[in-house]
Amino acid sequence: MQRFTPPTGMENLTVEGVTLHRPFARYNYMRRWRDERTHGRLVAARVRDFRPEVVLSANTPLDAQALIQQGSREVGAKFIFWMQDLIGLATRSALRTRFPFLGDLIGAHYLRLEKRLLKASERVVVISKNFLAPLRAWGIEVERIHHLPNWAALEEIPLLPKDNAWARAQGLADQFVFLFSGVLGLKHDATPFLALAQSFAKDPGVRVVVVAEGPFAEQLRSLAAAHHLDNLVILPYQPAAVYPMMLAAADVLMTVLSPAASTYSVPSRVYSYMCAARPLLLSIPQDNPIVNLVKEHRMGLVVEPRDQAGWLDSAHALYQNRYNNHQMGVNARAYAEEHFEITRIGEAFEDILHHTLKGS
Repeated sequence: MQRFTPPTGMENLTVEGVTLHRPFARYNYMRRWRDERTHGRLVAARVRDFRPEVVLSANTPLDAQALIQQGSREVGAKFIFWMQDLIGLATRSALRTRFPFLGDLIGAHYLRLEKRLLKASERVVVISKNFLAPLRAWGIEVERIHHLPNWAALEEIPLLPKDNAWARAQGLADQFVFLFSGVLGLKHDATPFLALAQSFAKDPGVRVVVVAEGPFAEQLRSLAAAHHLDNLVILPYQPAAVYPMMLAAADVLMTVLSPAASTYSVPSRVYSYMCAARPLLLSIPQDNPIVNLVKEHRMGLVVEPRDQAGWLDSAHALYQNRYNNHQMGVNARAYAEEHFEITRIGEAFEDILHHTLKGS
């Protein structure tokens, strides 16, 4: 069990971590299933020991969530399900394409499990209004659902110059950089990065940088080598301390999301991108809630997935008009400063906790 020292003035706050005995196996299905259950057992044990009045569980795999909810019930704690993704839908979508028939059966199991956990929760917090319709269809009463969009830690991503220590160390300070940072998994399509690098292959002043790990990142690295694309740079995850400098090194920040994933996922990394005050280039279905946000506040350009021509046209437009596109980054930062104020967000959660405990 790991413990962290709370900030000054918050001595009544205790932050603990639970540790698995091995690295988390994200891409090995059987090991991942076992690891997620181990995680759930560890957290549930801590819940039983601490005996809280209420448990708020966010972004938790369903097998782990079930064990944590069970532990909460055993000590009489009320339970709040903070939904970051429709995990049951995501699981079914991912598995049915890789394992026909068996994937459907497993996906159906997780859909049933997700519905059961939601129904057994006193409150449900959703990050997207797109999640409301499925929840209502599953019989979750509207008065138990709270919509709170995600945010990023604005104070931890200050405005920094492009020419910084991280950018210089990576040889990017004098390059025009299209940058993606985050998980590349089954709900993402990495081919736009390859196409983008190919389209700028003859321009020595442009780099396409992907900061990611796992088999999809390795596949992209292999494709870059096979196509002799020296301008496509694949980097491992970077330490948190250099994350603001990494974002600042970019001239354009990118996100991709597959069409199927748009029904159950919101690319929350975009909120961190907003803090960095850089134009955004998104390959995301138009029905995703992040699209309207980016368009309405003029933070960047959005194209449909698999619209390679539109993707490349938008990228070249951002490159060719880079001095005029400064305002997109300003707009993104302005939105973050207005909406990511943590005191207001904390008060919203305090209100949810209060009503959960009071049963109102």
